[in-house]
Amino acid sequence: MYLRSLTLREFAGVSQLTLDRFEDGLNVVVGDNEAGKSTVLTALRAAFFQKHRSSGEATRALVPYGRQVRPEIEIGFSLGGTEYELRKAFLQKPEAELSWHGGRLQGDAVEERLAELLRFTHSGARKPKEGDFVGTFGLLWVDQGRSTEGLDLGAGRDAVTASLEGEVSQVLGGERGRALLAAARARQERFFTETLRAKAGSPLREAEERLERAREDLSQRRAALAEYRSKLQRLSDRRSVLRSYEKDEALAQAASALARAEADQRQLGDLRRDCNEAERELKHALSLRDHAGERLRRREALLAAAAKATGQEREEEARLAEHRDAVERERRHVAELEGTLAAARDALATAEAEAEAARLADERTRLRDQIARLEAQVAEGRRLASQLEAVSRAGDARAPTRRDLGELEETERACREAEIRLSATSPTVTFAPDEAGAAVLVDGMPLANHEARVVSKPTSFEIPGFGRVTIEPGGGSAALAEEAARSRHRLESRLRALGLASVEAARRALRDAEERATETKRLRDLLAARLPSGLEAADAELRALRAADERLPTVFDPSPAAVDLDAVRALAQAARERRAQVEGALDAARRDLRNAETDLVGREAGAAHRRAEAERLAREAEEAEAGRPIAALREDLAATELERAAREAVLDARRRALDAGDPETVERTVAARRRARDEIERTLNALRSEIASLEGELRVQGASALDEDIARLEDEIEAAERLRSRLALEAEASRLLHQTLLQAQREAHESWLAPIKAHVTPYLRLIHPDADIALDDATLELTGLRRRGVDEDFRRLSAGAREQVAVVTRLALADVIKKGGHPATVILDDALVNTDERRLERMHHVLRKAAEGLQVIILTCRERDFRDIGAPIFRL
Repeated sequence: MYLRSLTLREFAGVSQLTLDRFEDGLNVVVGDNEAGKSTVLTALRAAFFQKHRSSGEATRALVPYGRQVRPEIEIGFSLGGTEYELRKAFLQKPEAELSWHGGRLQGDAVEERLAELLRFTHSGARKPKEGDFVGTFGLLWVDQGRSTEGLDLGAGRDAVTASLEGEVSQVLGGERGRALLAAARARQERFFTETLRAKAGSPLREAEERLERAREDLSQRRAALAEYRSKLQRLSDRRSVLRSYEKDEALAQAASALARAEADQRQLGDLRRDCNEAERELKHALSLRDHAGERLRRREALLAAAAKATGQEREEEARLAEHRDAVERERRHVAELEGTLAAARDALATAEAEAEAARLADERTRLRDQIARLEAQVAEGRRLASQLEAVSRAGDARAPTRRDLGELEETERACREAEIRLSATSPTVTFAPDEAGAAVLVDGMPLANHEARVVSKPTSFEIPGFGRVTIEPGGGSAALAEEAARSRHRLESRLRALGLASVEAARRALRDAEERATETKRLRDLLAARLPSGLEAADAELRALRAADERLPTVFDPSPAAVDLDAVRALAQAARERRAQVEGALDAARRDLRNAETDLVGREAGAAHRRAEAERLAREAEEAEAGRPIAALREDLAATELERAAREAVLDARRRALDAGDPETVERTVAARRRARDEIERTLNALRSEIASLEGELRVQGASALDEDIARLEDEIEAAERLRSRLALEAEASRLLHQTLLQAQREAHESWLAPIKAHVTPYLRLIHPDADIALDDATLELTGLRRRGVDEDFRRLSAGAREQVAVVTRLALADVIKKGGHPATVILDDALVNTDERRLERMHHVLRKAAEGLQVIILTCRERDFRDIGAPIFRL
């Protein structure tokens, strides 16, 4: 099977999606997370395997969240050389339609036909389990996140088995071998589970449990005795430790050491307060010094600005006088250019009058040439239009379409096949009487000319001189005859509806219609080439040209030799350019004058501003010096600097005194002394409590009963060990017998697994050279990988290795399934997300090799991983 296209409308989280032109080999569908990539696989499953009338939870999940709409799916696919179109709609007005060339099904018939085409069976359960009705597609269509979980053959095992039967004739082993294996298995199951672990309830397990219980009781008794003796020793140790603490008066000494450390800590606190006070006084002195410095800087800046403004005022007055002279020169230049412009305008008027007269004469000649050329084109167009109208009238009668002819040929073919089947199953009777003119009656009617008669239903023949002969044909001839009659009736009805005598007449009518269409297209193309805008537009254009010729004014029309139009236009253009040149020079001069005048006004205003600014700054400087001279400000700054230095010296002295006291060591010592006192107090309380508890426990325990229980249990354990050894020997013998028989059976089944491994090997060597897969010979599930002579459990492989091995095995099984005649399109949804870059490149080779005989569709959110694979990419 090959998928061709997919269209979704209001399906799950996708409002509208169309994917078309899938190729037979490798295809890549790319989409970000939540873009609808996995929805594509969900839609394919729903279209092929989910009934359109279903309304369960799985179907309701197809509706977009929070909306009341009808999910719709359209799929184009090819199977067995036939192109199919499938459409399904769910929940609201559910529909199903399957169409192909020559056929169409609707409703439940679509579900039955899909099950027949794809070789699966719809589940009869109310809530079908995932994979119980999808046939081989549970194996070949891999959901996101399931690529590392093995093969999940499910119902696809039957298809694989059926395909393998074409390559391996039979599985070795007869009834006797199976009976022997069953007996060995039953013997083994008395002692072991399926995984060869000790079976609960087996004789060996019961003996082991009894032995284990006895050993556990013995261990508990010995432990109790050891614990009793341990408690005695611990009580003696705890009493000794408590006496040593009390003798040394450890708690009183720790409290005294803590008091001394806390006194040192209080003394350091006084030193910190003195440092903080000195820091505040230093900050105040720094603030006073900064204020005095700021006043001095502002006074110096004011005096400098006043001097600078006075100098700038003098410079601005000199530049203003120079600019006034430049403005006067610009005014004289503008007056000269205005006189030159008046002369240029007079010369231009004369030249333009001569050029207009020459232009009108040239325009009349051009218009008359265009009128003559267009009149010839209009005449040719009318001739072509009349031919086109004649062809159109000849084709007014309705002609059959290609679709009509296809339906007629299909109906005729069905009629012919029905008559062939009828002739193959119905006897033919031919009469050749010796006497000329002898009448033979067929169901009471004379048989004309004694021709051959096909008998498709019970028929009576009356033969002169003999009697009656009745022939009853078998093999369903009556049904075939009715089918042939219905086919003939459909063909005749269709011919009558089209007004045709025969299928051949339909072919001739269609051929004539196509020839008329070709001729019509040729004439229309010629007409469009002659008159691109149409006949009516050409007539309108011709009338417009004639009207334009009539509207031209009547002036002196010199002969072409009398006036050179280009020379006249050149003179007019020269005069125009001279005028434009003068106008440009005049505009430039006027602009320069306006700019100079504007600049003059600005300079005058600037000079006035400079004067006012210089006067203001000089006035402010005089007022500031009158208030407090700059020399006094410098003395203020020096006094505040002395105060700052004194405060800084005091702070340094106090900080040195604080550092000499080592505050960090004092704080650490206080914390350590406090922890030591608390720990000694806690230890004394714990020792007294533990001693009291041990004394109470030892008073209620005794050692004599424990010794008796230990001796009894040792005897019981010895007897239990002898029984367990005998049963273990019997169990191991049963396991060895069953495993030996299984190994023999596996060796016999190697011929069964050989075709699968033969298909897997070319793919596997591309990613894991010198490796081979291991399959369960009964279930065909992946069990492991053998590399360099070492068997590795499939479940213990890395996620990337499990992913790669599972994918190549699926591709190999797809080859086997396709070879067996089953549909085998492979779809992988993010199936290589755990594969590193080096192995991913090798997996590209695997996928390209598989795509030579299979259609493989990859759904991925990582376009970078597949952009170099050489396959068409469909982006969601």
